[in-house]
Amino acid sequence: MKQYLPYGFSELNPIGRYTFLSKISQILDSEDHAQNLIIAIYLLGQKKFFYSNRVFQKLLGTKLPRFYADGWDFWFANMWKEDSEVIRLKINNFLELPFEYKPLTLRYHIYDGNGADICLKHEMVLYRKQDLTFVINYLFDVTHKERIDNCIKAIPNCSDYKRSTDIKPISAREEEVLKLIADGYSSKQIADLLCISNHTAISHRKHLIEKFRVRNTAQLIKKASKIIEL
Repeated sequence: MKQYLPYGFSELNPIGRYTFLSKISQILDSEDHAQNLIIAIYLLGQKKFFYSNRVFQKLLGTKLPRFYADGWDFWFANMWKEDSEVIRLKINNFLELPFEYKPLTLRYHIYDGNGADICLKHEMVLYRKQDLTFVINYLFDVTHKERIDNCIKAIPNCSDYKRSTDIKPISAREEEVLKLIADGYSSKQIADLLCISNHTAISHRKHLIEKFRVRNTAQLIKKASKIIEL
């Protein structure tokens, strides 16, 4: 498969280029050994992805040139529709000034080079070295883990049943709202993401608190996290 060279290096001074390359040399040199780790590196100054390891290239296959040409826009368009808007907002917020250097961890679905559905765990780590700001994207294919988890969750468990009998069933929309609440989004942000009114978002939050029989949002997240994956 064609090896794509880093983008944007011509715009860096020689010292910056040398220093940056030396910082990521271990990644570049060890790509043949990282069979389960998918890596892509993004340079914020040039707003370009400029490196991906062979596992990443194999994942996208013939889609790889489009990824390098369109960057994040391609990546978001290649996700499940129900994932893309929320993930887009989280990533864009992470890349905006002032930068938050705490790693961002995501989980969502994309389509690989063959159109197959893949579940990814995605960790973004922001660095600033020698006046260069860049993000290393670590991705893990957790498709099989998701299938196993879903299978186990579908099996009734007596203790789970007893623990949840005091909780009224929640709708698919309420579960969406609940997960966004757990991620720290306000009612206004949730309304914008789900294309609903602010009043409706507030109502969903209120109904969730009532259904889980808790007093506030903090208690809601704590109790819900013991029953469903947030």
